[in-house]
Amino acid sequence: MPNYQDWVALPLDERLAKNAVAEANNMAARAFHHWRSREPSLVYEADKEGRYRDELAARECPDFALVRDVADAHKHLQLDRPSRILTRSDQTGPGHMRFGEGRYGQGVYGGGPQLVVTLDDGSRRPLNSVLKNVIAMWERLLTRWSL
Repeated sequence: MPNYQDWVALPLDERLAKNAVAEANNMAARAFHHWRSREPSLVYEADKEGRYRDELAARECPDFALVRDVADAHKHLQLDRPSRILTRSDQTGPGHMRFGEGRYGQGVYGGGPQLVVTLDDGSRRPLNSVLKNVIAMWERLLTRWSL
């Protein structure tokens, strides 16, 4: 949360964004390694971390797949994983989204400057909305697990 909160306070800071995305993605590794032997149902009985990540995106939050790809692209510069939805690190950066380009209620109101992710299919997503959805997923899962 600290990395995410730091980025929310300075939403055009790409370094803070990369840290927040990386931590939201890394949380999957932490959860998988913690829960797979203690309570395998919490990781959907996945036997590998990659499978758990796939299940998170399919069952909990589709935007987790995008956060995973953004984080991996920034780490490796270019992805070749067949299931990827973006390929290169330069597909995330400062930009503007025109009215009607994004999903309703997402992104900066009025199309102001923001960090934008361009998917391989040409669609664009505001990074702040994507990451907000993934953080909400982790908050929901961690609260559920702690009960």
